[in-house]
Amino acid sequence: MNYDLSRIGYVAKNLDPMQNECMITLALKIVDDSCKMDDYERGVFMQVYDAMPHYHSDFFEPDIFDLITETRHSPTAMLFAKIKPFRQAGMEYVSRPAMKSFKAYVRQELRT
Repeated sequence: MNYDLSRIGYVAKNLDPMQNECMITLALKIVDDSCKMDDYERGVFMQVYDAMPHYHSDFFEPDIFDLITETRHSPTAMLFAKIKPFRQAGMEYVSRPAMKSFKAYVRQELRT
């Protein structure tokens, strides 16, 4: 599947608060390698994460963004272990159905 990558900024800019939490949780899943998407989709969704106009979360503490950045640049088992409880808490907060809906929404928005 190929997406219109020129739409990434538009999609990122228009995430609602719950979609924002989904994107952060998905970023955690991607960087700790627990996400089941293929490498292309992982890259696309991380581009959406990178294009978010500001990193803000009503659920996660502000240092979650530093943890994501650190793990992206220097992935280690220690960092994966540190991410795991945050990832699990994020998935409980957003729920599996909401995450699936979010991913479907982003995919659809990048197809048009």
